[in-house]
Amino acid sequence: MKKTVIKLSIFFLTISLGYSQGVINSEKLFNSEVEKFYFILSPAIDIQSGNSEVFETGLQFSSLYKITERNWLKGTAGVDIISEEGEDVSNDKFLQLRHTFSIKKWIHTFTFYQLQNSFSLGVKKRELLGSGLRLKLLKKEDVALDIGVGIMIESEEYNSDIPIAEKNRITSMMIFKRNINSIELKNTTYYQPHIINIWDFRLLNELDLTFSINDWLDYEVNYIIRYDNEQPSFLDKKLDQYITSGFNIKFTK
Repeated sequence: MKKTVIKLSIFFLTISLGYSQGVINSEKLFNSEVEKFYFILSPAIDIQSGNSEVFETGLQFSSLYKITERNWLKGTAGVDIISEEGEDVSNDKFLQLRHTFSIKKWIHTFTFYQLQNSFSLGVKKRELLGSGLRLKLLKKEDVALDIGVGIMIESEEYNSDIPIAEKNRITSMMIFKRNINSIELKNTTYYQPHIINIWDFRLLNELDLTFSINDWLDYEVNYIIRYDNEQPSFLDKKLDQYITSGFNIKFTK
């Protein structure tokens, strides 16, 4: 029997230290156990009043569609808008499309395109196009370990006089997952060095802790670290940190 899974994630707490995230974790949604379709919607609202009037709203959605037993198609998009005293001070958007083809149960290819902008990072437009291989090193009922490596083309246009930066990068990843009763621990790491200059690299690590309350409700806490070793000259910090938490409401039929 085919099953459709729709997952609604309502995040109610976000703490950001530094700048907006530049490297996107596209592994959060991948779930090979889904038979046909998977969907996540994550809205967020933050309101501050008093000495300053600040309104922040964000929306992110991801969908995973199983075309055949070997072919997967995934789309992820989001927007985050911050308004102060009625004027927009930040408007960040991103979009990623990804195709996955399973060669064997333990190895598959991935191809992706990503488009985004980031006000706080000074990025007017960032485009990525890449592909690679992902291997399952360990797959058991309660623990899993995957690694992946590929090549991507990166183009960044800044909100400044800095010329458009076009680079070829290696993109590598490691995904570890551990289930303990009703708790899931998942850690995803991305390392993206320049193909020639190894000191020009970006690093993202995301630690997710998910508590299963019942069949249709989860609570999730995320801790994210982003590091850019050669950030643009107009940015002061190389390290960004984020903490998010919220509920996941799942619908199945």
